[in-house]
Parts: sequence; C-alpha cells; structure tokens
Amino acid sequence: MPRYNIFLAGVGGQGLLTLGRILGNAAIEAGHDVTVAEVHGLSQRGGTLNVQVRIGPGEAPTIPRGAVDLFIALEALEVVRYSEYIGPETRVVLNKFIWPPPLAKYPSLETILEKLGEKNIKIHLVDANGISKKITGTIISANIAILGYAYAIDPGLQKLLEYKHLEKGLEKVFRGKVLELNKKVLEEAYKEGLKKK
Repeated sequence: MPRYNIFLAGVGGQGLLTLGRILGNAAIEAGHDVTVAEVHGLSQRGGTLNVQVRIGPGEAPTIPRGAVDLFIALEALEVVRYSEYIGPETRVVLNKFIWPPPLAKYPSLETILEKLGEKNIKIHLVDANGISKKITGTIISANIAILGYAYAIDPGLQKLLEYKHLEKGLEKVFRGKVLELNKKVLEEAYKEGLKKK
C-alpha cells in the first residue's frame, strides 16, 4: 500500500502539533505505521509551521512535493505558501481564516481563493473557527473542527481510519471536560462535512 500523506499547515498557536499527534495516535490505534514530522521550527505564535503525517510503511518522514493526499490548512495563506505540495488528486480543506502578521500587506481571503482557483486547486472551505466557537465559546478547537470536517469529505482517510480511531486519538491527548468538548467539536464538524459531500 502506498503511504497516505497528510500535510497540516498553519501558524504557531493554532494547534497543528496537537493535530499531528491526534492523527498519529489514530493511525497507531488503527494498526498502521505512521511518521509525524514537524517542519519549520517557527512554531511561536504567528510563525508559519507545517506538520507532515505519513500513514503506511516507509522511512522518509517528509512528503515529496506534489504527493499530498490530504492538505489541511488552518490559515488560508498557508495553502499558497505550500502549494507545491499539492498534486492533481490532493483534497484541500481550508479554514475560512486569515491571520495577517502585524504591519504586513496581506491578501484577502477572496484574493487567496482566486489565486488557488487559477492553479486549478479545488478547495473545501470550512468555518472551523466558527464550529469551535459554537461548542467551546472560543476558537481554540478549530484544529479539531477541521479534522472532523476533513475526515467526512475524504474517502482516502476513511479507508485507513474509522471514526472511533479519531476519538481514540483525542483520548490520548485530552482528558476530562476538554476531551468531552473536543469530541463534540469533532462530531459537529464531521456532520457539517457529511452535508457537503
């Protein structure tokens, strides 16, 4: 089986490392080999960051350009920044969110989407911040929301992991009330994604 490649992009402070851990744990629960690589150590708040999750047997921790199966972006401009990883078959799930650095000229979400359209990149747009806010009162679980949504619209990931494996992945990272809230966020976003299939 070829490795299944998931590229997580965003900025420091959005929970990308946590998301990588959850996916890694879910893959292990499902009995797969998995590597999780954090690339670009600028994970301080607001710095660009990506995490690469590769499910299936193989050694290389990083994904070759153009070989991503599922691209999850918690911040819109990061899709443009890492677009060379996107191939013709890549599913791109994008949070409706931009986080302009201070004093920088920053394109609007519309401009970013136009740019991606020019490259024939098909985007699945989700308001992950909004789903998180609805359940938790904050945007802190947007990373969990985008995971639930991405899982619902991506048959490739569904072949590898059952929904219960995602929940197990959450259980390895969170406890108590935070775990329960994140399970609700995951479920809400998953249902949202099912409507869009």
